[in-house]
Amino acid sequence: MEDHSADALGPCAARPRSQGWCAIRNALSNLTFLVTLLALLTIPFLELSVWPFLVAFGVAYGFGLSVTIGYHRYFAHRSFGTSRAFQFLLALGGCLAIQKGPLWWVATHRLHHRHSDRPDDPHSPVQGGFWHAHVGWMFASDTLFVDYAVVKDLRKYPELVWLDRLWLVPGMLFAGLCYLTMGWAGVVIGYCMPLVIMLQATYAVNSVCHLFGSRRFETPEQSRNNLWVALLTHGEGWHNNHHHAPYSARHGFAWYEFDLSYQVIRVLALVGVVWNVKVPPKHVMSGEERTAVEAPVAV
Repeated sequence: MEDHSADALGPCAARPRSQGWCAIRNALSNLTFLVTLLALLTIPFLELSVWPFLVAFGVAYGFGLSVTIGYHRYFAHRSFGTSRAFQFLLALGGCLAIQKGPLWWVATHRLHHRHSDRPDDPHSPVQGGFWHAHVGWMFASDTLFVDYAVVKDLRKYPELVWLDRLWLVPGMLFAGLCYLTMGWAGVVIGYCMPLVIMLQATYAVNSVCHLFGSRRFETPEQSRNNLWVALLTHGEGWHNNHHHAPYSARHGFAWYEFDLSYQVIRVLALVGVVWNVKVPPKHVMSGEERTAVEAPVAV
């Protein structure tokens, strides 16, 4: 039986008196996305050095992998186990990638899998078109009211609940640190630029990977494997594989489907940071279970 108590419905849907504050917080988060994008317009006027670009590289991989490994494969699908401390670090990295709080992200993603490409899917190009699936859904008012009943396994951790409510704070502090150490160039090149690229790549999984690419498996939705999205998202673009085996920590099934996130998980398992890593059985990995017409790897 699903939990539909006040806490389960999320901080905005459950407490009418707090909906005004939630609307303000949602507006601030949307403004953050827009400011991050508009900040790139100042690049021609910056005095550039190598340090902001080095920071940008670290942000793209460090915070980006926190989303793919942390928010997605660990929190949303429980593809491996880890300690409470490392769990918090993964959630913090996801917040620094400005992809909102861990509970909100995971609840939205689990609802996507439950209703994929059907009317209740939060971001389906089949239902709402490409623009809605890519980014428009993020600005829709109903994104305030995500049902937190689907993340009751995460709500038992107070630190995750608080991080979910204050997810904007880590990014603001990091932007401030970039400014203090490298000036405005540090903020724009070191932080905003990789964030914009990461956000667009993540959005492409929702939009592009449900429209363009190959289908190894005849899954009930329109998921696709797309090489270019996979390269930009550390392996998330092998999306048809993922929908066929959502529990899997490995998304690239074939030898040519490079999956950086899974390789990092393997290293973390070797040093004991993560454990119980789930992967599909051999007959799936070998391609024996292909049920869709083979197509080019990507378009």
